[in-house]
Amino acid sequence: MISRVVIRRFKRFNEVTFDLPGHIVLAGPNNTGKTTALQAIAAWGSALDRWKRLNDFQRHGGAYPRAPFGRRDFSAVPQRSFDLLWNERAYRGSMEVEVRGADGWAITMEFIADTTEQIYVRPLPTVEPGVLKDFNLATVFVPPMTGLGTEEPVYRRPKLDELLGQGKPGDIIRNLLVEAHQSEDAWPLLQDSIQRLFGYEILPPDESGAHIVAEYKTRPNGPSFDLTNAGSGFQQVLMLLTFLHSRPASVLLLDEPDAHLHVILQDVIYNELHSVAVKQRSQLIIATHSEVIINSVEPRQLCMLLDRPRMLESVAERTRLVAALRVLPNTDIMLALEAPGVLYLEDYTDLNILREWARILNHPAYETLTTRLFWKKTVWETRDGAPGIRAREHYEALTLVKENLPGLELLDGDAHPNITATPITGEGLQRARWRRYEIESYLLHPDSLARYVAKVVGEEAAPTYINDLRKYLEDNFPPAFIREPLGDHAFLIGTKARTELIPPVLSAAGLPGVPYTDYDEIASVMTPEEIHPEVIEKLDAIQRAFRL
Repeated sequence: MISRVVIRRFKRFNEVTFDLPGHIVLAGPNNTGKTTALQAIAAWGSALDRWKRLNDFQRHGGAYPRAPFGRRDFSAVPQRSFDLLWNERAYRGSMEVEVRGADGWAITMEFIADTTEQIYVRPLPTVEPGVLKDFNLATVFVPPMTGLGTEEPVYRRPKLDELLGQGKPGDIIRNLLVEAHQSEDAWPLLQDSIQRLFGYEILPPDESGAHIVAEYKTRPNGPSFDLTNAGSGFQQVLMLLTFLHSRPASVLLLDEPDAHLHVILQDVIYNELHSVAVKQRSQLIIATHSEVIINSVEPRQLCMLLDRPRMLESVAERTRLVAALRVLPNTDIMLALEAPGVLYLEDYTDLNILREWARILNHPAYETLTTRLFWKKTVWETRDGAPGIRAREHYEALTLVKENLPGLELLDGDAHPNITATPITGEGLQRARWRRYEIESYLLHPDSLARYVAKVVGEEAAPTYINDLRKYLEDNFPPAFIREPLGDHAFLIGTKARTELIPPVLSAAGLPGVPYTDYDEIASVMTPEEIHPEVIEKLDAIQRAFRL
């Protein structure tokens, strides 16, 4: 069995190490490197097999001879050009895949750049000749099932490997059944598995004609059907189990074996694959983001792949991983790795307003909010049924990506007296809240509103509109607010500015229907003296929360 894989300069990985204690499940979102890890192991096996055909196991001048490998023959990871295999397409020098076994062997294969149509492969000289000469371990990369063709000729093994490498297992499934049927041990075991899982009988394939005929029965003495009549889930399971039964003592690299499967069957098939692999002395290395399969696996058999591979240690970590897969898109993972922290706001309009205030105040938070920070629209944990992602759930998922990532919730002050702020320490998930109803409440300043109206209607027409604005404010707002807009006024704490205060003010000034998404334009015309001191407090808190 394989116990460790080190990948250097292969595709998305510059250098990464995977520890594989027996059967293993690589779990993570899309585009985090699960398939790449499987392909690297497949490439290692293919390169070693190609090099051994030289039948020269001696080091010459301190190095093993190089074996040429043409692109069209490199079926493990088909590419239109070999430079696509190199990390960042830096097609020069060599890349390496080192594989270690549980019983102590270690073989590193070197892939040497030549042209985009050919590379050279050889073991590193640190590998002893005796290890190479006697070594025999098959690696089989199995992509998700594709659609079956109506006709399939008999292929030889090199053609099967080529089609499989091209991601076309649907083109070879009948040939796989022929292989299994030729084994006295494999065929009855395969039939038994299919009978238990589906209640179907797999009939012996007929290869006597120009094309292989492979059929099944859904009940005894019933009619037989071609495999093309079966559902995609059945075809997927049949393909996986046929590989397992016909390729014993192999390393099976299964890419998303849950594809096309109902959630109930996902649970069943993993247990079946595991059981068959044990009997066949094969090793399973599975890439998936299926919650069902992840929950079916012991934590010690789970390798989490978010920013880097890491084996899980407990059921609690497995639960967090499942939660992470639910809420973390790939963009969140990438942003979390680069950003100093994550800021949780109720809407992107809050972020736009904060940016404008920070710009006007020449506050260092402006750079943070503009180019550095990772922000997320979210809802409060106590707001049952509200749309969006709950901050704590999302934050705990992110800590699997970046353990010490600080977070800050900046909450509106409305209707949640039981939710209190926390100390801003730069550690963990912190919480601050506005004292007024919401962030838009701090846009209510007569001079700022008048300046915004003048900007919209033009300086020549502005006096009439501004007079209407000020008259509305004097008639409808408390006199204390007119005298001291930055004071602590009860109506600004208990009234929703976005929908109940600002729209009628603007309407009275001749600007009905201004969407709240444009309210950052009000913030953009404010002067430092018109910005409430609490805004500066919150900008300072953002910097402290992210240790900036």
